[in-house]
Amino acid sequence: MDKSKSPCLKADIYSGLLDAQGTNLLKFLDIMKITKRHKDYKEYNFIQNMRVMSKRGQMAIFVIVAIVIVAAILIFFLYPGIRTNITGSEFTASSYLKDCIQPNVKESIDLLSKQGGYANPEGFIVYNDTKIKYLCYIEGYYKTCVIQQPMIKNHFESELNSLLAPKARACFTALEKEYEKRGYSVSSSSFDSKVELVPGQLKINFMAPITVTKESSNTYREFNVVLKSEMYDLLFTAASIIEFEATYGDSETTTYLQYYPNLKIEKTKLSDGSKIYRLTNVVTKETFTFASRSISWPPGYGLDQ
Repeated sequence: MDKSKSPCLKADIYSGLLDAQGTNLLKFLDIMKITKRHKDYKEYNFIQNMRVMSKRGQMAIFVIVAIVIVAAILIFFLYPGIRTNITGSEFTASSYLKDCIQPNVKESIDLLSKQGGYANPEGFIVYNDTKIKYLCYIEGYYKTCVIQQPMIKNHFESELNSLLAPKARACFTALEKEYEKRGYSVSSSSFDSKVELVPGQLKINFMAPITVTKESSNTYREFNVVLKSEMYDLLFTAASIIEFEATYGDSETTTYLQYYPNLKIEKTKLSDGSKIYRLTNVVTKETFTFASRSISWPPGYGLDQ
């Protein structure tokens, strides 16, 4: 019998192969375990290193912040000029003039705005114990009114400038004394002031050349004070209404509300044919009031006889 074909011999051969493969498999598994442990160890070391680096980074940031804080404290106490800027109490001529004149600006605008833009109006109607200037007026009946003040904004600026001029001069004199109190020598010459209304602002120009000297010398030709105001738009609307009154004898106020959502217009008709207009900015609460008399009808006109 051929031994190579013996069933027992084949079983021995297969058994040997399986033993060899099983041993190799066990070795492979052992190698995989060792590799995994090595990989886990590397990951552990990586995480630990990252934690150490993170702590070192945080420490570095804390050190930098501490240095900045210490430096800021030293600058704050060693340099008074910088300390003044930081605390917001830095003295400037424009801010000083603004604080000085601002209360008078509001008071003067309130006076003018309730009297049709005039401090002492002529050609007025008394309504609610207030003299209100006719900006458009005609005596008699059936006729459109004649515009009494064609340049409403310019006139308002002129009146306001006249009211503020004495206070503006007093504020500038106080500014000179303030400079002297702070150790400056002051030299000034002429003085004048001018008020200007522009969209969203009221500007006051102090035209007053001045030289102040301490450690160094500085010369200023003028100072500008800017205040928020919507009076420009109110006066512009009033001028437009007056044009309608002079042309058509009345005005359609709802038209303006489409273009000026912050505008409120009140129109009160009186028995003599006069109308009182009150324009209000609902955001700033600024107002402008004026009167008109155009195309009036006599008493009893249109009634059945």
